Amino acid sequence: MEEADEVLAELAKLGETRTWEPGTAVVTEGDVADSMYIIHSGELRAVVAGDGGRMVELNTLGAGEFFGELMLSGELRAATVEVTVRAQITRVTRAEVERVLTSRPDLAFHMIQRLVQRVRTLTQTVRRLASVDVYGRLVGLFEALAVDEAGRRVVPGPLSQARIAERLGASKAMVNRLLQDLARGGYIEVTRERIVLHRKLPPRW
Repeated sequence: MEEADEVLAELAKLGETRTWEPGTAVVTEGDVADSMYIIHSGELRAVVAGDGGRMVELNTLGAGEFFGELMLSGELRAATVEVTVRAQITRVTRAEVERVLTSRPDLAFHMIQRLVQRVRTLTQTVRRLASVDVYGRLVGLFEALAVDEAGRRVVPGPLSQARIAERLGASKAMVNRLLQDLARGGYIEVTRERIVLHRKLPPRW
């Protein structure tokens, strides 16, 4: 991990750093890919446009991670990356990245390792979206996000129905119906700040 962090530290010296506010798109799907970005603080999410213009969230990104690496192939942006928590990010041009990776094969190797892990994560996301129904994906999401808080299992928020829908690759109406059904059944309690899991969610709904 220390060697992988060295990759980002070396690249960050060559770029321009600025602060991005929540709600802004750092890169947009379909734009020309001419640089990569290194995250120093904050949180972002990568989304793609699905059927009917519905957005599907691929993953979230935080400090110590990077995105935009597909610019090395000269392609267009494959996803939109939006800021969800105020972030400090360094932009490094393709020319600078290529120069560093050419002169430092060891850094190139560690970047490849990170890219492999990224592909594995995305593969798992796609497999889950393809093989599990919407309710099953909702249960998986809650299990992944839940934390213990004062003896209760809680999904921290705010986590809007629209955001949940994007992460599940489902419609907001479907998410709304499932949350209402689970609340009526006494399984969950939904507030603006969190979702409280009162008891284990049933395997099927």
